[in-house]
Amino acid sequence: MIKSMNYMKHLYKISLLLAVFTFAACSSEVDDLFNKTASERISEAIKEDLNILQSAKNGWVIEYYPSPTKMYGGYTILTSFDDKKNATVSCDLFASDKKVISQYDVKQSTGPTLTFDTYNEIFHLFSEPLNNFGIGSSGKGMEGDYEFLILECTPEKVTLKGKKTGTTMLMTPLPENKTWKEYLDEVKAVTKEASPALYDVKVGAEKKYDVEQLYHKFVLTHEDGTQEDLPFVYTPDGIKFYEPIDLGNAQMQSLTWDKERKAYVNGDIAMEAFIPEGYKAYDEYLGTYLFYYNETKEVTLSRVENDPFNTLYTMTGFPNDILMTYDAAYGRIALLTQPLYGSVYLCVWGLDTTPGGSLTNQSGAGMVGINDENGVINFKDNGVWGNTDSFIAYDFKSYQAIFRIPYVKKMVKQ
Repeated sequence: MIKSMNYMKHLYKISLLLAVFTFAACSSEVDDLFNKTASERISEAIKEDLNILQSAKNGWVIEYYPSPTKMYGGYTILTSFDDKKNATVSCDLFASDKKVISQYDVKQSTGPTLTFDTYNEIFHLFSEPLNNFGIGSSGKGMEGDYEFLILECTPEKVTLKGKKTGTTMLMTPLPENKTWKEYLDEVKAVTKEASPALYDVKVGAEKKYDVEQLYHKFVLTHEDGTQEDLPFVYTPDGIKFYEPIDLGNAQMQSLTWDKERKAYVNGDIAMEAFIPEGYKAYDEYLGTYLFYYNETKEVTLSRVENDPFNTLYTMTGFPNDILMTYDAAYGRIALLTQPLYGSVYLCVWGLDTTPGGSLTNQSGAGMVGINDENGVINFKDNGVWGNTDSFIAYDFKSYQAIFRIPYVKKMVKQ
């Protein structure tokens, strides 16, 4: 009994000593922490974050998502930061070799905050109230961020949170064995090859869902008719979703593009492109045509420079250039109402409905081109207005017709 009591006293002394040593160690750390002012601790955090941002030898890849709802999907932005507060930026929406330099900083604002301080043609595209690509509503644009709270900052990854959108975004070092142009060229190759906008999602051989692409986002339709948005960024191998998604009985965050199958795949999950009859890729429409209406005119369809999603063509040959639209889902073109200049609009015109015809500039009204054989595109009313067989450029200020395109029939590629 006495030996047992002595043993317990010994254990008590050891425990007491350990507690004293532990308290002393913790006390030292706490003293070190609280001997510094809040501003000193913030300055140290900012300095450490700057060092990490500047240390990536080949820069960073940002998985950037504008809009609080991610309605436009995500975009690949490459950026590097030097010790003179210069940020160099590239993006998959622009030419692969295009780089723009502007100023950045890391400041205190409810925590260390990365800001792109001066205007950058690439980076601020997403936050401009009216961007050059015409994406988003006037006054809002794509509603993107240019100020980010730094939630985590290590040499392996940086986690950012958009101050305006509240969206979390990931930044990882770009591999040192690849140039920026090479990386973006690989991303763009997937973007171009995976151009169809309709997909069937299959588990094995069984179709489970329908998918349509809008910008860099899939809209998935479930068997019960409900829809789900799946925003993503393009990668050199395929796509990466903003967060893991459930397809079939599996959860995944990335799909690999299979060029031969025209499908995104992951295991036995395949998102296969659905190609409607008469489908044509965007580039197939570029070129010269004979345009048949009550006359015949030679016209040319060319690419619109500031159109990263390939949705428009410029048609030259009439007194004013006219835009034609491309429907990536069905591989068709359309001629719709549109402003031309000032108070002049290209209006749809129904000559067979009333004497002299009736007209409107109602948005979305027009004619759709149905692809036939041998490069023939036959036009028909798209059903929005219901009476379209012609077009007229009309000045709503002077109430005068500028030029007419009566009884539109077809275009034939030369």
